[in-house]
Amino acid sequence: MHCYQYLAATVAVANVIERIPGIHHRLPLSLIADWMAENDIEAEEVLLAGTGAIEARVEDLVQQNQPRIPRAA
Repeated sequence: MHCYQYLAATVAVANVIERIPGIHHRLPLSLIADWMAENDIEAEEVLLAGTGAIEARVEDLVQQNQPRIPRAA
């Protein structure tokens, strides 16, 4: 069950990142999962928080870390 929760959280974060202007393609989920781990974003936090709260946190982190997010081919 934990794997499904982590996958759902990763997909949710990927969807938020994809909607941010300047990101023109979908990043691999493995890259998103690694980025979540580096930024202490827990699956439970994503699944229990409201959409607006997650969007705000992810957008803020992306803006701070954008030079460090690898570009997917």
